[in-house]
Amino acid sequence: MKQEILSILLCPNCRANSLSVKEGISDQIEVRTGKIACGSCRSEYKIEGGIIDFLRNPNEGVLRERRAMDEDDYITDETGNKYRITNQTIEKFKDKFLVFPEGDGSYFFKPGGSFQSTAEASGRFYSAMDGLNLRKGERVLEIGACFSYASFKFAQKGCSVAALDISNYLKVSDLYVKQAYFERLFSDMHRMPFMDNSFDVVFGSAVLHHSKNLKDVFAEIRRVLRPEGRLVLINEAAKGVLEKVHPVYKKMEEKGFGDTAYNILEWIRGARLGGFRRVKAVFTSLADDYIMKYKNRGAKFTFKVRLAYFFMKHRRIENFIMFFLILPRLLFRPKSWKLLAIK
Repeated sequence: MKQEILSILLCPNCRANSLSVKEGISDQIEVRTGKIACGSCRSEYKIEGGIIDFLRNPNEGVLRERRAMDEDDYITDETGNKYRITNQTIEKFKDKFLVFPEGDGSYFFKPGGSFQSTAEASGRFYSAMDGLNLRKGERVLEIGACFSYASFKFAQKGCSVAALDISNYLKVSDLYVKQAYFERLFSDMHRMPFMDNSFDVVFGSAVLHHSKNLKDVFAEIRRVLRPEGRLVLINEAAKGVLEKVHPVYKKMEEKGFGDTAYNILEWIRGARLGGFRRVKAVFTSLADDYIMKYKNRGAKFTFKVRLAYFFMKHRRIENFIMFFLILPRLLFRPKSWKLLAIK
């Protein structure tokens, strides 16, 4: 962490803006280890690897999910060996993390690889980032940052960035901060340690469906956004209004994960109940998704692929057809979509 972040931080215990570095060992970039202490209630929070740990007394839901993530064999190599996300694993596979999200074409980013879904969704990320029209100096918060490659990309744009997550996956961020710095914090997104009106943009990828209370988490996001601040969510799980909940959600819950199945109308309603005045769900290009998967999987150049390329080159025709697919996607299977909201 850098001292500058203290100007917008709140103590999770008493909600006072009176935190300061009590003990700290710094390198040429940041405070790497130590503690920050609250001048009001005397609470203390550890700094390890440059990450501030605000999860001192997490609730049971956060504890269960963090435990599930820490115990998950996330990475499987070519020979079938499985690895949890530890410091040793991060070092072993650092060359793979450094080419996120699109990957390097290796086994790990191909079908069956641990990072397949990240690679095949990379087009959605870059499209969303381009749509943000980020300006140098804007403050950006990434919630549920996971490996934090998005925060790294935003920092490369010259933004002042903070990445927030509950899991040790956030430790991967140490690979990025030497190239483009951003802050990292362990914290619950339902009760964030930031002052009101701190950020211009809040970004999340596949994160809010872990919440059991959309209204509350949207309200908290709105609180930390400045007036006219933007929220962008991509890769969120969503089911059709008439679609049954997939059995995978029950299996994930049994493991301790908080994945929840919401439909598009519930997403929009949650954002509006949370106080956002302009909310829009956007169904994104199925052709682009199909082409990305085709390229990543090395599939044959079929008629469907040819058709997808045709739509990519003729957006007006694709948009015309997508208009008639809005209702079927809303009712039965949304697939690719994003949520945009303005405070």
